[in-house]
Amino acid sequence: MKIFYIDYGLGNNFGTHIELNKNLLKYPELHEAILNHELRHTDKLFTWKDLKNDLTETNVNSFEVLKFMLKYPKSFTQVLPFYFSKKHGFVYDLNLILIYLTCISILGIGLFIGSLL
Repeated sequence: MKIFYIDYGLGNNFGTHIELNKNLLKYPELHEAILNHELRHTDKLFTWKDLKNDLTETNVNSFEVLKFMLKYPKSFTQVLPFYFSKKHGFVYDLNLILIYLTCISILGIGLFIGSLL
């Protein structure tokens, strides 16, 4: 699978190729961990395997990712559930959309129950 280096986000698997942030090349361990994470994704729009891969990732050091993202702010596009890319047009991450909807639902239910008390 081909790997292309871009100046935003962290990493995405588009099925035919993987895009990684070019600045990850300065951090070999983080680069390898994120590349391995992306390689474990399937080339389908959504699978439970992909969601599990995102939710149970243990090989990518979250603290190192946060430091990287703070140093390279364009990488914060990785946490957006959808964005526009010149190369791909409108891009959305179904896993992130589901995770955000779940969190918002839990928060909303909690606030509703709290208002009843």
